[in-house]
Amino acid sequence: MTDAGQDVTVITPNPEPRPSTLKGEGAPKIVGVDKPKLRNALFSKRQLDHIMSLTDGADIIHLHGAWIPANIQIAARARRVKRRYIISPHGMLDDWCMSYHAARKHVFLSLAGRTFFERAVAIFFCAQGELEQAAHYIDNSAGRVVPAAMDLTPFTNLPGPAEAQRDIAGAAGDGPLVLFLSRVDHKKGLEVLLDAMSLIAKRRTPVPLVIAGTGEPRYVDKLKAQAAALGIADTVHFVGLVRGTAKVSLFQRASLLALPTKQENFGLVLTEALAAGTPVITTKNVDIWPELEACNGGLIVDRTPEAFASAIESLLDDPQRARDMGQTGHEWVHRDLSREVLSDRFLELYREAVTKPPR
Repeated sequence: MTDAGQDVTVITPNPEPRPSTLKGEGAPKIVGVDKPKLRNALFSKRQLDHIMSLTDGADIIHLHGAWIPANIQIAARARRVKRRYIISPHGMLDDWCMSYHAARKHVFLSLAGRTFFERAVAIFFCAQGELEQAAHYIDNSAGRVVPAAMDLTPFTNLPGPAEAQRDIAGAAGDGPLVLFLSRVDHKKGLEVLLDAMSLIAKRRTPVPLVIAGTGEPRYVDKLKAQAAALGIADTVHFVGLVRGTAKVSLFQRASLLALPTKQENFGLVLTEALAAGTPVITTKNVDIWPELEACNGGLIVDRTPEAFASAIESLLDDPQRARDMGQTGHEWVHRDLSREVLSDRFLELYREAVTKPPR
């Protein structure tokens, strides 16, 4: 937005560290505020007065998240002073998310949440699938779809696979390699992926799996025990957090990225893999699965070991198909998801919202 000539202020309790793209001349103004103090959920009157003073003169207040009581406070104050606000739920109204603590969330919606959403001048969803699921719980008539913008700078001049092979994946050898790169959490379906790799190992030479990411130590230990019980511990490599050029290089080293997730709003790791030219395999629990399928960069399969094993083998057995999928996915991401392209879409939607009276 600042590149498009707009004045932007970001108000956050976590102003540092900030990415290099948000520093220097032309960057948005970033203001740090104290975290909510009342039961760690609500702002005091003094805090709220301060935050609202920072929005003086703003055409739009853009709030992020669905289950944050402090956002309810800000929205109520915005309505009182006739100021427009927009909400980005970030997948928090997806069916899977709503199934957790469901009673508590429905009470929240009944008491304040539905007013919070219904009085917004717009609700920004990352995918059509997210908008459709939200309709089960709120009036989403003000909903608009705009994908998550990507900073594609790290994927412009790709580093090649050599760095990852040297520093991360050397123990996996130099043959085919399956990559999981994400938070190591039960939601991501690693148990399914380990079972799939075990099925593959029974049918052919075992294929290495690199698990890049961090998680709760007891859960990681549980996964390592599962790999040992399945007899594939020697070919499963837990490499921890990988970022920067090392991450891009690891995408390039991998034959494919596999993510048998239970739920993803946008699934940025999937579009990052495609930006590096790596095909992906995932489930319909990702809100952008139709887009991944339409661009021919991903295989969308059932969330079962058998389905993932079959899909992985299909790409390992046909490297040219895998390369073609990675290339078409690469073209889609760089054509449709760059921040330069999507900033125009955001600006269009902000301008549309400004024409609406505060609700």
